[in-house]
Amino acid sequence: MIKLKENIYWVGAVDWNIRNFHGYVTHRGSSYNSYLIIDEKIALIDFVKASFSDDQITHIKEIIDPSKIDFIIVNHAEPDHSGSIRKLIEAAPKAEVIATERCIKTLKKYYGSDLKITSIEQKPAIKLGKRSLSFVPVPMAHWPDSMVSYMPEEKILFSNDAFGQHLASSGRFDDEVDSSVLMFEATTYYANILMPLWRSVKNALKALDGIPIDMIAPSHGVIWKKDLGKIISAYQKWVAGETKPKAVIVYDTMWGSTEKVAKAIAEGIISKDVELKVFNLGANHNSDVIAEILEAKAVLVGGPTLNNNVFPSVASFLAYLRGLKPLNKIGAVFGSYGWAGGAKRITESEMQAAGIELIPNELDFVYRPDENELKASYFFGQLIGEKILNS
Repeated sequence: MIKLKENIYWVGAVDWNIRNFHGYVTHRGSSYNSYLIIDEKIALIDFVKASFSDDQITHIKEIIDPSKIDFIIVNHAEPDHSGSIRKLIEAAPKAEVIATERCIKTLKKYYGSDLKITSIEQKPAIKLGKRSLSFVPVPMAHWPDSMVSYMPEEKILFSNDAFGQHLASSGRFDDEVDSSVLMFEATTYYANILMPLWRSVKNALKALDGIPIDMIAPSHGVIWKKDLGKIISAYQKWVAGETKPKAVIVYDTMWGSTEKVAKAIAEGIISKDVELKVFNLGANHNSDVIAEILEAKAVLVGGPTLNNNVFPSVASFLAYLRGLKPLNKIGAVFGSYGWAGGAKRITESEMQAAGIELIPNELDFVYRPDENELKASYFFGQLIGEKILNS
């Protein structure tokens, strides 16, 4: 029985084994958070993934008979949040389900048109007794149906996907887990899920400005009760596209030629005392790379030409990058080829489509780069370092 405040409980589920969340590698698992509020009326906020339905019902039964639930609040219709809806409605047959109009349509597509759900347009707030809940739509943070729920009497924000992390842990609160791990996972979560939706997240932050908040209870990961200022400040920087003096080099290589160029560029950047991360895509997942790119000023992508086109692992990364559209980045492309090129031109086009301002160069070498070509790569790395420091 995990208590947030008096008569407010976590009744979700911890998924220790999940390692992929629609293309995002979740090295530390995740949780599906659900919250039970006991008052004159009883409310449940959010469901869990379908395979964890029994866990959620078991946790509720430790506290009350589920049939006593009066309201079920659905902040978001994505199946990891809503999968247990049918079992919960069976266990709580008198409960009134409340969601946004868009969420209602999505829930009915997933779980059947016979669902009876009240829209927040009809019921923008509910009174539970001494406490109440108000509902604020936050479309596209993360889906068009998304909303947050707020309890003014306890100053708790049930924040849906915002401020979440994919992190399985025995502790349910931010002061019960390692703070560096927590912020790393919060950063990774924002970078891979919310980064392309920064405008919507920014609008949501504005909507919450001035509202007193003592606790943030997201739909994934731990609950914030100690370091609220830290995570809110981080989100404000991320939606503003703030960067730091840092570069990320991302590449793959066929016979080692592109790798030699990557290393020479890296040495040039390091010579300017700029923070640098280097990732070979053959050994690193796209989602881990994106987490490092979030706050970096420069992104450099390299790869060999294969069949007059982009190397497969680099093509996959570019598709991922283009979808996430990181803010305020400069970048460059480098590579190698055999009898014909083509990858550099295509990669540059993809980088521009991702919104990255390219620094032109001629770092595309036939077969293995010679000493002069590696020197040119080193000097280009120095140029990138200078641009980062002067930005």
